[in-house]
Amino acid sequence: MTGLRFLGSIALVLLLAGPLDAEQAAPTPPAPSPGTPPEPPATTPPPEPASPDGATAPAPPPTAPSGPGPVAPPVRRPVIYEPPPPGMGPIYEPRPPPVPHHVSPENALWVGLRTGWFLPFGNIYAEALSPNAQGVVFLEPVPWQEYAKSGLAIEADVGVRLGRNYMLFALWERAQLTTGDRDEDLYGEQVGSDSDFWAGAMRATSNADRLGLVTELAIGYRQARTRFEDGTKLQLTGAAFEGRLGVGADLRMSSMVTLSPLATIGVGSFNRVRMVRPNGTSYDLPGPRDSADTHAWFTLTVAAHVDFFGTR
Repeated sequence: MTGLRFLGSIALVLLLAGPLDAEQAAPTPPAPSPGTPPEPPATTPPPEPASPDGATAPAPPPTAPSGPGPVAPPVRRPVIYEPPPPGMGPIYEPRPPPVPHHVSPENALWVGLRTGWFLPFGNIYAEALSPNAQGVVFLEPVPWQEYAKSGLAIEADVGVRLGRNYMLFALWERAQLTTGDRDEDLYGEQVGSDSDFWAGAMRATSNADRLGLVTELAIGYRQARTRFEDGTKLQLTGAAFEGRLGVGADLRMSSMVTLSPLATIGVGSFNRVRMVRPNGTSYDLPGPRDSADTHAWFTLTVAAHVDFFGTR
């Protein structure tokens, strides 16, 4: 009896152990790792639709799984900047330039006084020599310095200033010269010489407010005289359209006053050379075979000019 009970117990244990081992033997799916998205359940593709003629239609392209998954980074494309169409861009207007401040007036009555040194040169006429053996007559020039040499010159200028940088004016120049080297036996030694020049002129400066380059052009008439001991005078006249060109500087001292050093050179010709006696009688010094010639002069002067009634 005892043995039967032992066998019955063993049989009962075997019957109970059999289903438990079967459950443990069944494979279990592995657990997903952290961070990995679960795999979608497998699905069977739907049957391919048939075309009207019975042929099988091509399969549609596979679709991406709808579940979460890795996302590809966006593709960076170069940015292209195009200019805006006309009238659509911003409008930039620069500031207006500052109003210039001028020291000199724009228009004024222009008056000045000039002084300096006058140097005559060239010839007053050409004297005919005696004919040679072949009858040819040569002309020998008579220099101006035989009757006058350098001396002090004073000039007065009166005109108008136009547009700050230009002046139109009239001038009178008086040169008090020293005596020359030639004496006349009939009249004695020379006792003095002088010359006058009247002209209309135009003057321009590159900078009327500070320091500027000055150019000047004058056209006028000149006459000269040389006096002798007995009162006789050598008169040089008829020199119309004498030309004078000047170059110098213009220095603005104040709103009214300017200083101007200037060098000038002029040229012309005396059309009449005559001797005037103390009793008023006169005669032409050149003979019928003599000829006119060209004279010239050079001056180095300094001037002060004043602008009256100036307008800005």
